Amino acid sequence: MDNLEKERHASWLENFYDLIVAIVVFQLSSILNHNVSVSGFLAFISLFIPVFWSWIGVTFYNTRFETDDVGHRLLTLLQMAAAAFMAVCVSDGFGKYSSGFALSYAATRAILVIEYLRTGRNIPATCPLVKRYSIGFSVAALLWFISALVPPPFRFVLWILGLIIDISTPMIFTRSMAIKFAPNIHHLPERFGSFTIIVLGISILAVVDGISSHEWTAQSITDAALGLGIAFSLWWIYFDTVDGSEIKALRSERRVGIYFSWLFIHFPLLIGFTALGVSIEHVVLDNQNLAMPFAEKWLLCVSVSMCLFALGVMHITSERTNQVRNNSLRKQFPMALYGIIAAIVVIIVAIPNEGLLPVFLLSAMAIACGGQVALDIRRHPHHRSFKL
Repeated sequence: MDNLEKERHASWLENFYDLIVAIVVFQLSSILNHNVSVSGFLAFISLFIPVFWSWIGVTFYNTRFETDDVGHRLLTLLQMAAAAFMAVCVSDGFGKYSSGFALSYAATRAILVIEYLRTGRNIPATCPLVKRYSIGFSVAALLWFISALVPPPFRFVLWILGLIIDISTPMIFTRSMAIKFAPNIHHLPERFGSFTIIVLGISILAVVDGISSHEWTAQSITDAALGLGIAFSLWWIYFDTVDGSEIKALRSERRVGIYFSWLFIHFPLLIGFTALGVSIEHVVLDNQNLAMPFAEKWLLCVSVSMCLFALGVMHITSERTNQVRNNSLRKQFPMALYGIIAAIVVIIVAIPNEGLLPVFLLSAMAIACGGQVALDIRRHPHHRSFKL
């Protein structure tokens, strides 16, 4: 399995699959856009988790076992078809299309099981891993299939049980055997980075959509510029921590906790990115001379706080696994502490009942995100000099 150590990049087929899943995420953002409330936000998160986990399953298989034969291509195309059907059903994922959403998710997981079984047949050394993954993923997929035949709310109970089994399966067996087939050090961060860029692009699309459907004023243009500044800052912060060090630590030091922390913190990060675009669109469309509505104010603050907190945790995992930067405790976590403190402050800003004008609230969010960029520039001298 030495080939897993070589530098790899995403294939055209993987990029195509990412694009299809991004359509599902865009549909999810539309759901939140039409229901900015606590119930709408919880429904958005509840549907986002299985969507993102289905993407993770396909991504992890591809980064572990590089193949491009006809069988793999056809199975991936079937997974893309299931994702496209999921995009159709997710618009009313807890309503009349909930059975279709369940079937599309179950189909994605069932195809993944077939992929692992093919690998076990062709690479005997993977059989212990394949056997356990196949059993866990098959049970979860079966629960999702059955849920399509069961009326709500029991349908959603089966969804929860299926997700618990789905997510716990790789966690249970990672320490014992999956380290031998750990994700590629170069390929997996690239896949996560690529998908993160796509989700950030969706949030910027929401800003553009808000401007295009609204009468241009100095205030709305200022709001849009601040919203773009927030998105650009979050891009900067994220991609200065992507170095694959967490995966290296898993492979060489068996640091499973750091690895899983880096992996699962992407859930709130991408949820925050997606919700951020929706919130900024609402801010741009609001009356700029009136205080922001309560729900929209909280959506903006919660989404920015989730992003900053997740990025703070990522800085911790990166610093604790990167031997080049990890020279002293005093220099270890300044960026992480700033991100976590800023996330708390952003939530505190939303607590007072007195409403803030949109431009003031967006300015506060932009300062919170821009401040971390300033710290990053200070920490990395190479950002301050022009080099070819």
